[in-house]
Amino acid sequence: MKVNALGLVLAATACTSSTGGQIVSFDVSAAGPADAAGTRAFDNGLGWHVELSAATLHIGAIYMNATVPTSGAQFTNCILPGLYTAEELAGLDVDVLSATPQTFPTRGEGTDDEVKAGELWLTSGDINAAADPTLIAAVAGVATDGSASRPFTGRVTIGANRLIASSDPAHPSAHPICKQRIVSPIAIALAPRDGGQLLIRVDPAAWFANVDFTALTAVTTSPPAFEIPDDNATDAGQNLLSGLRSTGSDNYQFSFE
Repeated sequence: MKVNALGLVLAATACTSSTGGQIVSFDVSAAGPADAAGTRAFDNGLGWHVELSAATLHIGAIYMNATVPTSGAQFTNCILPGLYTAEELAGLDVDVLSATPQTFPTRGEGTDDEVKAGELWLTSGDINAAADPTLIAAVAGVATDGSASRPFTGRVTIGANRLIASSDPAHPSAHPICKQRIVSPIAIALAPRDGGQLLIRVDPAAWFANVDFTALTAVTTSPPAFEIPDDNATDAGQNLLSGLRSTGSDNYQFSFE
């Protein structure tokens, strides 16, 4: 399930008898940081120096909201309150180590109202489906800490491997899988214009802020190689997903040209 934000805008306009904003369409692109050049080197919060040689992200849909909703305030609702005013419903696999904008296969649509929050949906199908084999992120690189050097790979899918059991019997659906698939709210301040371009820059360094490579198990010994598990059962696997879902400005930046 994907939300048709433009339909919601038109419905709200009709119900309130307001003229609303002007309908616009625009190109949508995504890329890595402006200085990305096929690699990315940084130090994470745990003292590891990381050099990425590959990093991709699958963005299934993009939404923009006229207000800044409170994330997680609802136990079951993943459609956050407020008024969605613009959308991009086609998915794209983005090389986030490339500074070159990569264009989504269809144009975005919405109104020219000011927007204050963005959402990225990390899925290729129904946001509520229990199973989703979509490869959301894939990374490779080398992490070093003093004398330790760990070549690594990692992948992120968001299905049964990411389900969080509720500890409150009164709210058995307190952690629906859809919340694991939505990055929101991302603070933005822009107004779409007809014929313009929405650009989203993604910095994968933020994904690794709390990833500790110490506990990784070697998948091969000659040559040595390590893997970040694709689940929430390990700290490294859970922290990679948490970093990917972080809404800080150093992770995802929206701009309109």
